[in-house]
Amino acid sequence: MQEMESRHQEELEMLREEKGSLQALVAKQSGVIRELETQLTRATGNSTAMQRLQQEMMDTVHNLISLCNKDGVVPNSTKRVDEEKKFRDCADLYQAGFHKNGLYTININAQETKKVHCNMETAGGGWTIIQRREDGSLDFQKTWKEYKTGFGTVSAEHWLGNEFVYLLTSQRQYALRVELTDWDGHQAFSLYDRFHIDSEKRNYRLFLKSHSGTAGRQSSMVIHGADFSTKDMDNDNCMCKCALMLTGGKYQCPHNAPHCSLSKCHVFGRNKKSM
Repeated sequence: MQEMESRHQEELEMLREEKGSLQALVAKQSGVIRELETQLTRATGNSTAMQRLQQEMMDTVHNLISLCNKDGVVPNSTKRVDEEKKFRDCADLYQAGFHKNGLYTININAQETKKVHCNMETAGGGWTIIQRREDGSLDFQKTWKEYKTGFGTVSAEHWLGNEFVYLLTSQRQYALRVELTDWDGHQAFSLYDRFHIDSEKRNYRLFLKSHSGTAGRQSSMVIHGADFSTKDMDNDNCMCKCALMLTGGKYQCPHNAPHCSLSKCHVFGRNKKSM
């Protein structure tokens, strides 16, 4: 009887030890489960934040696409967009909706751009200013090379450049408008329905057709078929140094024109398509 009792006590002790081991294991596993739950909660939160961020990015992309479509810009067509942004003269800009006088950039060809002053108000707008004389602050007694490349400040007194005008008027049919103001404030203008100049090899020869306006057909500024002259390149047909006498580059000798004293002189060009 005592032996059975002793064996029973041993079994109870073993059961207690196993129970303790199981309780320790359960406690350990519970800790692992709690840690896994914590990590799962954190991961779920991160996933939600990531999903929210992805949704915000998608909304932004959709808004940008909507704006592009509204402005007439088609995604994935960069070449087309670049072509649409290129303007060959001020008339192109005017037709595109730019109606304020000021400085603009135009493309004379695929590689070359040039800053020009556009008159968007006179006679329907869209005029590219070739020459601007306001107050006499700029000396127009320049060399052939200077008249070729242009000089002055585009926003003030300047000459755009014969080579540029040649390239400009070679691409389309252009009209020419010359506005004159004397020291008493009297204004006049000459308008030529057709206008272009030849290349440097032909001395930037001037071609004009169909005159109208209030300044009279003969002007000390322009004459059809004349070659351009400067102080160092006299291409006129008279004995005098016309360019020197006229204080700058000109297309006509003074003995063919009436005498006048100008305080302002603006020369505009505009392509015929816009008229």
